[in-house]
Amino acid sequence: MKDSVLEAVRKAASDNDCIIALGGGADSAVLVWAAVEALGPERVSSIFVYHGLEGSDALQEAALAVSSRVGVQCTVIERLVHDGGNLEARARTERYDAIEGVIDTGTVAFTAHTADDQAETVLMRLMRGSGTGGLSGIPYRRGVWRRPLLGISREALRSIAVDLDLPFFDDPANTDPRFMRTRIRHVVMPAIEAECGPRTRDLIRRSSALLAADDDELEAVASRTSITPIVGGVSIPLAPMVALSDPIASRVARRALREVFGGDPGSASDIDAVLSVARGGDATTISGAFQVVREPPFVSIVGPDGQTIPAELKVRIGDSFDWLGVEYSTRVTSRPPPAIAGGRFTLLSEQSVGATLGVRAFHPGDRIEIDEGATPVKEVLRASGVPERMRPFSPMTTVDGRIAAVIGARVAAWARPARDKTVVTIEREVGTWK
Repeated sequence: MKDSVLEAVRKAASDNDCIIALGGGADSAVLVWAAVEALGPERVSSIFVYHGLEGSDALQEAALAVSSRVGVQCTVIERLVHDGGNLEARARTERYDAIEGVIDTGTVAFTAHTADDQAETVLMRLMRGSGTGGLSGIPYRRGVWRRPLLGISREALRSIAVDLDLPFFDDPANTDPRFMRTRIRHVVMPAIEAECGPRTRDLIRRSSALLAADDDELEAVASRTSITPIVGGVSIPLAPMVALSDPIASRVARRALREVFGGDPGSASDIDAVLSVARGGDATTISGAFQVVREPPFVSIVGPDGQTIPAELKVRIGDSFDWLGVEYSTRVTSRPPPAIAGGRFTLLSEQSVGATLGVRAFHPGDRIEIDEGATPVKEVLRASGVPERMRPFSPMTTVDGRIAAVIGARVAAWARPARDKTVVTIEREVGTWK
């Protein structure tokens, strides 16, 4: 079994250095030992996050002791968590945040989640009414995090820790009946195994792996629908929200909610509200006093607080600028980009622009010059599908006070680049919003 643990750690680390999230228990003790054995101590460090709860002092002592035993430095970060409701989730958030705050580029973080943790998590989420995403269980990999021991049982890891005489301490929280996970571990799972056989945990994990594969496919389809930043929130195109099946449209809504809620996917009722409004229902208020409103061709999720229209900017060609949280870059190119659809690129004549551009918000009464005369900018914005509520925040580029372009929508006749001439390209940065 030791060889299996070492191979799992090598595979998870690949060419990266790693930080071990030490909890003080037997599982993470084996993990830090295996990382040193498989990768060498120069590629391994450890972190213990101190919460100040019952058992925290003994757990810290064990984490420091096992790190010293295997020859790696252990950093202790204090993130105090007060006992009370939702304790497990609050402590977990603090641990992840603390470690992500100090991890270097090119380094991955390992946790010691086991096969038993996976089965318990799936059961716990099943009893909470989770969908396929939740029932997929704990992901092997997400961001900088890796969980190399997900295929190995808690019993096997404890046996290795005892055999190697590694220091560890059993967290009192693991026997605290207040926590659902504890009741599943010590009451529910033994009862299921007694009635259904000892392979129950393996079968639960197999089901979660199958659901994870299905969920990945559904998420891939959902990711084809773009989420667009707007002032105070995001917009989703109406057409796919109406045409897509509920399982796919719900995932699009969840992605949008994560953007406005700072990573939280929102509740089931929040997701239902987005789908209802997109499909013709009345505007409504969801968690956090956010509003869901239908603004054809979009459905928008917007926050309760207004946002100040930015002051005019002076941008030197070659520099980047930020407009209400979206980054734009400017540069001179010998020929235009291969694709300019979707408003990502705005192309201007270098000769007409010069070295500096003005960038300002839309003003009532603005007009942009076309081939014959001029047209109101508000009509350009309307034709481009910009909701009326958003038009005051729309960025214009100017040269000596004269509107050269409505960024992402229209270029003035006098500022259009000629064929085979160098152009000034304004690009809305891809990846600023996902």
